Amino acid sequence: MPDETDLDRAAAALLTTSRALIGVSLRSIAAAPVEVTLPQHRLLVRLASRGPQTVSALGGELGMGQPATTRLVDRLERAGLVERSRSTTDARAVEVALLPQGREVVDAVTAARRAELAHLVDQLSPTERRALSRGLTALNRVAGEPPDAAWPTA
Repeated sequence: MPDETDLDRAAAALLTTSRALIGVSLRSIAAAPVEVTLPQHRLLVRLASRGPQTVSALGGELGMGQPATTRLVDRLERAGLVERSRSTTDARAVEVALLPQGREVVDAVTAARRAELAHLVDQLSPTERRALSRGLTALNRVAGEPPDAAWPTA
């Protein structure tokens, strides 16, 4: 087998990490004060991190079609986690916004996820932690995922 390139090794390591993080994500969803699915939680996080958005914008960001995104929003709206309203910039558009109860879900799941991740990171050496932080910060930047500190405040 030919030698793997740095790109191949990094992609393989990240693939393995993604499996571990999916497990962390699924376990942390149980901390939500109401039952939500992983796709529902991801939609709530997008609203928390980027503010109100149209259904089509949310679908585009989540890689879902408009009908599936609409159904997701419908369920979250019935649960009292999001609300729809006319856009202030385009009267034809409807925006979806996170309600305080939706923010509580995001915060509870994030706290549980942070605790589990901190436990894992605590097992690394200080040098490994610094390298991990630098690498993940760069990966988050190219993935377009803003850090929590950059999220809009409610």
